[in-house]
Formats: sequence, structure tokens, C-alpha cells
Amino acid sequence: MSSPPRGLGRVPVLAAASFATSTQSFVYAGLLNEIAQDLQVPVSQAGQLGTAFALAFGLSAIPMAALCARVPRRRLMVAALAAMALLNLGMVLAPTFPLLLALRVLCGVAAAVIVPSASAAAATLAPPEQRARALALVIGGTTAAFLLGIPLGSVAGSLLGWHGAFGLTAVLCGASALAIRLVLPEVPGEGRAGGSLRVLRRPGVLPMLGLAYLSFSASFCTSAFIGPAVNAVSGLAGWQVGLMQTLSGVASMLGLPIGTRLYERQGIRAARWMPLAILLAQSLQAALLLGLLRGHWLAIPAQALALLASSTGVFAMMPMVQARLVALAPDARVVVLAANSAGIYLGQASGAAAGGLAIAAFGLPGMGIAGALLACCALALAFRVAFAHNQATSGS
Repeated sequence: MSSPPRGLGRVPVLAAASFATSTQSFVYAGLLNEIAQDLQVPVSQAGQLGTAFALAFGLSAIPMAALCARVPRRRLMVAALAAMALLNLGMVLAPTFPLLLALRVLCGVAAAVIVPSASAAAATLAPPEQRARALALVIGGTTAAFLLGIPLGSVAGSLLGWHGAFGLTAVLCGASALAIRLVLPEVPGEGRAGGSLRVLRRPGVLPMLGLAYLSFSASFCTSAFIGPAVNAVSGLAGWQVGLMQTLSGVASMLGLPIGTRLYERQGIRAARWMPLAILLAQSLQAALLLGLLRGHWLAIPAQALALLASSTGVFAMMPMVQARLVALAPDARVVVLAANSAGIYLGQASGAAAGGLAIAAFGLPGMGIAGALLACCALALAFRVAFAHNQATSGS
């Protein structure tokens, strides 16, 4: 099979796949009360829809990538997106919570196929000097989901009930499958090495995966509990907390181009700055929760700055790590990118768990302290990665 044409012109359709997948991941988040009431389960149990999806994604991403490594990317993504559209239609009709939960698990497996495949296809289509930019475009689909897709789901849910939110995502996934089939050239699968998990033992791969995992864990120590954190520092609640949460979308818009440009100029050495930003942000959160600026009007902008810095650091890290992984394993892109996606989702779950344990042990300031400690680990690993890269460069 001939190589697909190089360039960024077809990459936006891959961002559309990322948009559809990320929208369906969180589209129900604002409708948990309605789901719980309609299916007669506690809200805490309804919230496990997100946990089920994240665990299914994190645990299946690597084996699914190895299993499907040789399948052409367009064919694989069209099939997975079509399956996700059907699964979301099933959720529209689901009469019981256990069935809804099972369908969410299957959606997590489908998403674990789509997201790494879209990134691998983007890396193949882009020339090497524009690879980080292409990967950032695909990640931008997730950004658009937070800014547009998920709010649209809440609107659909308010008009048609929670079933309408899943109906919207079924349409988005189906439309994305059609767009990829019509617009994307066939991107070949990978050779024999592409399906081997031994690629994860190549020099430099595991440190990069660990860097992404630790960065997300550090950030999510506080992101998972942003409502209580904001309320404790500033007294804001309800829709006002929602305004603070929109800073994640703003941060992604800032972080992706920052990370792309830094990587294009400095390579992976630039990754050292991202854990440092997260460390400073988590330390500021801990200080605010311990009483710094209590009752002062500066508390709100200070906490907004902490949220913005932490999320910007995470989103800036993403294109750097992905581009470096592709450079380390050009013949097994989908496996290393799937491992990275798994690390991101498991990092979110680990960060939320660490934050919860820290709150139970030390109160609300514990979440910021836990985040700062994890950020220190990420920072140490980033310096190790930069040092190893410098050694390899000087040796060559």
C-alpha cells in the first residue's frame, strides 16, 4: 500500500473524532441527578458511570492497540466510531442502571481504540517537523468538547431528558465516522513490531509515560474536588464554581500552542517547565486552603491563577510527550500512544484517589499537599528525561 499524502490538511477530521469521543465521555456529567432519579439509584452510584468508562479505557488501551496494530487506521476508526454510536443509542433506550453501566464500559473500550488511532494517524500524515502541531490539533478536539460539546449535551438533556444527551453523542459519533470515511486517506497499520508490547521497554519510553501519568495525577488531586476547594477559599458555589471550571477550557487553549512551540524550539527539554508550573499551582492551592488570603478579595484571583497554571501545564505537556513517544517508537506509534492515553486516564483516577485520601487524613489542604508532592516526582522525572536526552545528543 502506498504512503498517504503528507500534510496537516486532513488532520482536522481526526480532531472531529476526538471531539465526538470526548463529548460522549462526559456528556452526562451535568445530568447525574436526573439519571439517578429516573433509574432509582443514589447519585454516588450514578457517578460511577465515569469511573467505569475511565477504568475500561485505561485497562484496555494497550491490549487493544496491540491487537489492532496492523489494521488500517481509517477502517479501524470508522468501525469503532460506528460501534460507539450504536452503544450511545443503546444508552438512550437503557431501562436499568446496570445495563447503562455495562454500555459505558464498552464505550470505554471503543474510545481506547479511537483516541490512540487518531493520534497515530495524525503523526503519520504530518511531516516530522510539524508532528507536535498535528498531535496538538487532535488533542484540540478534546478541548472543543469541554468548551462546546459537553455544554450542548446539557442543553439536549434539559430539552429531552438525559436520554437526549446520549442521543446527541450518538449523532456526533456517527457523523465523525462518516467524515473520516469520506475525507481521510487510508493510513496503513503498523508492521510486526507495531503490535508488540516489547516496545514499551525501549529506552526512554517508560519515563515519558511516567511523566504524563504523574503530571495528570498531580493536577487531578485538586481538579477532582474543585467544588469544595473553591467553596472553602472564596465561598463561591453553584454556577460560580462552573465559571471557575471553565478555566480548564481556557487553559487547554493556552497550553496546547505553548507546549507545541516549546517542543519545536527546545525538544523534550522544555518538558521541565510543566511539572514546575503544576508544583507552584498545587502549592498555592494548599496555601489558600490553609488560610492564606482568607477573607481577602485576592483569594478568588489567586485560586483562579492556580487552576489556570495547573491545567495549562498539563495540556502543554500532552503534545510534548506524544511527539517524543512517536520519535522513540516510529514503528509502533499506536501502542505507545495507547499506553500514554491509558496513563492519562489512570493518572486522573489516581490523582482523584490520592486527593480523597489526603482530604480524609489532613482535611481540604491535604489535596493541595498531595498534588504538590506528586508534582515534585514529575519534576524530578522531567529533569531525568532532559538529562538523558542531553547525554544521548552529546554522545551522538
